[in-house]
Amino acid sequence: MSINKEDISISYYFEEIENQVNEQFNIEDLMTEIEQTELNNNDINLTHMVNYHENFTVKELLLICEYYGFAKELKSAKLNKEQIIDFLVNFESDKNNTDIVFKRQNMWFYMNELKSDKFMKKYILW
Repeated sequence: MSINKEDISISYYFEEIENQVNEQFNIEDLMTEIEQTELNNNDINLTHMVNYHENFTVKELLLICEYYGFAKELKSAKLNKEQIIDFLVNFESDKNNTDIVFKRQNMWFYMNELKSDKFMKKYILW
């Protein structure tokens, strides 16, 4: 059985629906929403700072910085642990760095999985 182009018919129907907004735009509501978003971002940053402070050594933090490509600059500036953490959190919270941060977090997860496996841990040097 063959189908010819002439045998196929496609029809479209578009219906435009008007959105009627009866509410007045309220700038105070918008400002409250923006403030809440900023507060949530600050909470997330604080959580990351506490995590880095409690669960990572300076050496491990510098490995993360090395992955991002700025460990040499931090070492030469002789930053302490708090300053390194602050720099990392600022870098990771920048929306322009989302892809590399996600990739780094995935890689760290995979390395931890390999380190926890009896067979594979002998192949992980870090």
